Amino acid sequence: MALSTAIYTTYVMQALRSEAEQNLHERAERLAAVLSQALARPLFDINSAAVNSVVDASGATPEVLVLRVLAPGGAELASYVSPLKEPVASIRVHRDIQFSDLRRSYPVGAIELVYSRQQMDSDLQRQMFNTVAANLLLAVAIVLSIFIVGRRAARPFADIRTGLEKLTRGETDIKLSGIGREDQVGRLSDAVLRFRDTLTRLRDAERELRDFNAELEQRIGARTAELSHSMQQARDSQAKLQTIVDTALDAVVRMDLEGRIVGWNRQAEIIFGWSREEALGLELDKTIMPPRFRYEHRRGMQRYMSGTSSGVMNTRIEVYALRRSGEEFPIELAITQVKTEERNSYEFCAFIRDISERREREQKLVTANVMAEAANIAKSEFLANMSHEIRTPMSSVIGMAYLALRTELTPRQHDYVSKIHRAALTLLGIINDILDFSKIEAGRLEVESIPFALEEVLANVHSVTAQRAADKQLSYVTEMAPGVPRYLVGDPLRLGQVLINLVNNAAKFTREGGLELRCELQGGEADGKVVLRFTVRDTGIGMTPQQKSRLFRAFSQANGSTTRQYGGTGLGLSISQQLVRLMGGNIDVRSEVDQGSTFQFDLPFALSDAAALSVQAAVHHGVNGDVTPGTPPQRKARVLLAEDSPDNQDVTRELLELQGLSVEVAANGREAVDRLMAADPHSFDLVLMDLGMPLMDGHEATRLLRADARFSELPIIAVTSHAVAGVQARCLEEGMQDYISKPIDPQRLYRVLSRWLGMPMKAVPPLPPSPLPDAADAPAAARKALEELSALVAEFSGDSADYFARCRSMLATVLSPQLMVRLDHHMEQYEFEAAGKLLVDAINNREAT
Repeated sequence: MALSTAIYTTYVMQALRSEAEQNLHERAERLAAVLSQALARPLFDINSAAVNSVVDASGATPEVLVLRVLAPGGAELASYVSPLKEPVASIRVHRDIQFSDLRRSYPVGAIELVYSRQQMDSDLQRQMFNTVAANLLLAVAIVLSIFIVGRRAARPFADIRTGLEKLTRGETDIKLSGIGREDQVGRLSDAVLRFRDTLTRLRDAERELRDFNAELEQRIGARTAELSHSMQQARDSQAKLQTIVDTALDAVVRMDLEGRIVGWNRQAEIIFGWSREEALGLELDKTIMPPRFRYEHRRGMQRYMSGTSSGVMNTRIEVYALRRSGEEFPIELAITQVKTEERNSYEFCAFIRDISERREREQKLVTANVMAEAANIAKSEFLANMSHEIRTPMSSVIGMAYLALRTELTPRQHDYVSKIHRAALTLLGIINDILDFSKIEAGRLEVESIPFALEEVLANVHSVTAQRAADKQLSYVTEMAPGVPRYLVGDPLRLGQVLINLVNNAAKFTREGGLELRCELQGGEADGKVVLRFTVRDTGIGMTPQQKSRLFRAFSQANGSTTRQYGGTGLGLSISQQLVRLMGGNIDVRSEVDQGSTFQFDLPFALSDAAALSVQAAVHHGVNGDVTPGTPPQRKARVLLAEDSPDNQDVTRELLELQGLSVEVAANGREAVDRLMAADPHSFDLVLMDLGMPLMDGHEATRLLRADARFSELPIIAVTSHAVAGVQARCLEEGMQDYISKPIDPQRLYRVLSRWLGMPMKAVPPLPPSPLPDAADAPAAARKALEELSALVAEFSGDSADYFARCRSMLATVLSPQLMVRLDHHMEQYEFEAAGKLLVDAINNREAT
């Protein structure tokens, strides 16, 4: 207590001394600061009277012993010294004085102040005395209190000590005076009594423990025997597991957290070339991992150990590994984490499979697939290119035949040219089918989604296919069921193509009876869409189940005999099925032999209206629209034809001149651009621009013309033999108004010209054949030709068709038009038996008359 009191007293005295010292310095500094501010202006103005006045005024402060005012050079300007005679403790303060105006500060001098400590020291001694006296009184009071309390507390503790000594000797009859008290002594006395009771219970428990220990030793012996048996079974199981791992077909490699190999099975020895004894303990990355992967492996291990990434754990990957010989080879790798017997420790187990042979097989398969794909693309490109190359001469053939039929011809010449024209159109249909088939195989055939009128599509199908049914005297009905919407959104061109193929196919294989094309609604409207069912039914020859299974294969028909009898490429139905599938449906067939066939498919369509159809027509046909036939032309229109083929130049020029148009020809795009640039912008009313020309193609020529504002309104119509998707869109983007494909269809050409020239263009019908110059022996010659043709047909002679072509005009003079239509069909389809029967009936009828 004395030491604590001394330390506390010393601390308080030091604190009081430090506080007094700090207060004294602060007072001296404040006084020096006040004097510096008071003397700054007088010193700057060199006002000695004012300086002396300030110095003398400082004498009013009793603590100021000395005050000296110094010039900047150190000379004394004024001073004050206290009149005290006895020496007094003091502190000294020095402060520089500066005068500041708005621009800068000027040093004007300094002051030295000696400040008295006497008052501070007397106050400090008084406070220290009071503090020491108070601390001594407090210490005495504390000692007396402790003595009194100790005497009162000693007795219960003495009882507790006596009781504990008895307990240590094993005696339990103890008496405590603190029992029943609520203070710490009472609680301590209760604790001693509880300790006595606990000690009693421990003695009883010790006796029970000795009895239980004996029983436990017996149980431990039995358990030890069981554990020994289990350990033997575990060793046997471990041996079996190691045998399974060693006989596994995959390499099993275990690695510890340090990256060392701790497990290596037999397959790993075979794959990598390291024996188990050699591999165990080696670093995994330096043993079986190629050098280029080692850095990434170490980084991956660091990320996995830090918990930032799971790496390749619990996944299968394909990487490269390294054999002992240094050879790299592909592997399939799967890594898992395996816990070990140590607490919070684990290993990595890798399952490795050599996939060199599989990679080689996959590479061969990929190579074969690439070659097959290349072959398929080459085939498709070949078909498309051949179609393009064939279309150019076909345009000349069809155009020349069309023009020739509009000249004066003899009956034989008219017959020959008509057959040429029909054969060319048939060939064009085959070419279109082949092109569609090549697009389907290449996956480049797309269907449109535009507004259209369903009635117009069905009417067009009927008009195109009705003649073939009429030639065979078949009834033909086209019906649209009540409730079927008129305006739809879809691809009318492809829908019409499918229906025309199905109807023509039905007419081809129907000898008598009739055809039916029907459209009906399936269900109701849902979300603005409907499903329509199209059905084509005939009463033809029908098919067997085997023939139906081959029906939609390309380049095939029902069977060889049918193909020989009815002809055809076998592409029509295959293309139709593909088109229907592209539009969201599938063609189903029901047929029985000699009972006819029914082709049926369902297609979904979005609903449209007449307004949308009008907008679509305006987008595709321009703002001019078709001109009514009665509108007279205002002047002779001039057309510039850009075409590099001389034959096509002649055909197109004559087709245009048939309508009274003035035509000028340019051999390439450069010549067309030069001619237009040199002439007046209004010299030509329209340009027919072939897209594929030497020197400059139609695309470049159109871009040059559209770049000149003078030709912004000049209609440019694209003409090309590239019948592929995207050409029309590209032409419209480049500024062309319309698009015509080769071979040129005169009716299509006239419709386009009428639309953009604003003048009517009527179709020019072919001229009838001129009468034969000498018709005296015509009936006899016709009868002879009829008999000779009947004989050739009866023999199935290969000359039948050629002879029929030569004598057709003479036969037309003795046979009715209906019989000639039927005979034409039979001969065209090589139906020699039916043709022979028709000829025999005709000869018998003539003889009867």
